This record gives sequence, C-alpha cells and structure tokens, in this order.
Amino acid sequence: MTRMLTIYLLASWGCTGLAWINGAILLWDGFENAEYWVITFAVALLFGLIGGTVFGVERSLRRIYRCSDNISEEQAGSKSSSAWTLLYVCLIFGTLLIGVIMGSGLVAIVGRLQSGFHIFG
Repeated sequence: MTRMLTIYLLASWGCTGLAWINGAILLWDGFENAEYWVITFAVALLFGLIGGTVFGVERSLRRIYRCSDNISEEQAGSKSSSAWTLLYVCLIFGTLLIGVIMGSGLVAIVGRLQSGFHIFG
C-alpha cells in the first residue's frame, strides 16, 4: 500500500506542477494582448484550480488514510485495505490521465509560442 501511495503522491505533484506551469505561461503570454486579458485569466485560473484540486485531494486523502489506518489496526481483519487499494488504483489512473493532458497542453503551448503566435489572438 505504501508503494501505491508513493506513486499517487508523485503523480499528483507532477500533475499539480504541470497545471500551474500551464497557468503561469498563459498569464505571462496573455497579458501582452490587452483585449484577451479576461479569457487569459479565466483559462489560467482553470489550470490553477485543476492543480489545486489535485493537490487538495491528495492532502485530504493522506489525512483520511492515516486515520483509517489507525482504526483498522485496532480492528484486525477489516476489509478497508482492499477498498483503499481500489481507490488508489483509480486515483493513480485519473491523475496520470490529467497529467498527460496537462503535459500535452504544455507542449502545445510552448510549440505555439516558439512559432511566434500568442495563445489567444
């Protein structure tokens, strides 16, 4: 179980970092075009919220897992371990999927900037 938690933590941190980097690049590029400030800020805020949500879920689940682990040690033979394993498998898959989307978005953003185009406009 510790290995799954570590994999999820790494995937979560990577996904959060990619989302926040996407948002920062969008803000940096978008404030050069005054007519697109609102849409730039909205999309960058969306990336920030995605990263913050992934980070918040990770921190909350870590706290819940610690409490659940303490309770399940007292009750030998509980089935909470298999439930946590299934939950972490689903979360790892979902977080990696979001990470792939954020990574491909970052590649697309950088590619567009390198070709001389602004993201919006």
